Formats: sequence, C-alpha cells, structure tokens
Amino acid sequence: MRQTNGAAAYHEAKVMGSSREQLVVLLYEHLLANLRRAAIQLHKKDVEGRVRSLERASDIVFELLSALDHDAGGELASRLAALYAYFIGEISAIGRTQDGDRLDRLTSLVAMLHKSWSQAATAARGATEVPA
Repeated sequence: MRQTNGAAAYHEAKVMGSSREQLVVLLYEHLLANLRRAAIQLHKKDVEGRVRSLERASDIVFELLSALDHDAGGELASRLAALYAYFIGEISAIGRTQDGDRLDRLTSLVAMLHKSWSQAATAARGATEVPA
C-alpha cells in the first residue's frame, strides 16, 4: 500500500520533529506493526506478505542496533545490542519455521519494551520542558 503525499509529509514532519527517544518509540511502533501484520499473514497463509513484514521488522531491528551509542550508553548499549541480535535471530527463525507461537512471544516482548521506551521518552520530555 502506498502512502499519499499528505500522509508521507505528515510522517516526515513527525520524524523530523521527534527527539532521539521519540524516534526509538516510533521504530518500536513500526516493529510491532510489522510483527502483528506478519502474524495475521501467517494465519492467512499469505507467504509473500509475511516475508515482506518480517523483512521490514528485521530492517527496523537493524536500524535500532545501528543507532546505539556504545560510548554514551556503556553497558546498557551492549545489553540492547545483544537483545537486538536476539530479535534478529528470532525473526529469522520465525521466517524459516513459520512458528506462530514464537512470533507471539517475540511480539509480546517487543510490546513490553515499546511500553518501557514510551514511558522513558515521556519522562525525558518532561525533564527537558521549561516551566512557564
């Protein structure tokens, strides 16, 4: 499905106006959407759609991995890198095995992390706001 020019412009403006923390939340939202879409496609036996959704999910995880700042993040960045490597392995295994339960477990884990990142982004935004 192609986005209209207006929708593309809206998404571009949203990304360009987002903080680093908000961008991570957006990536997690898109990761979750692709994993959920893949689950539906798996159920419907839509092989091409499932492959495309899992590829997009994998691309997003690689983007998250490449965005890690190991100098500033220290041990946390290293742990996230290991977690993202796990995600990539799981997405690959799901693509090979078509294991819906495994996909559900990964989606649940990503949903929990999305919630945590959302809370952290909200807290960071609150900490940087200037009182009126």
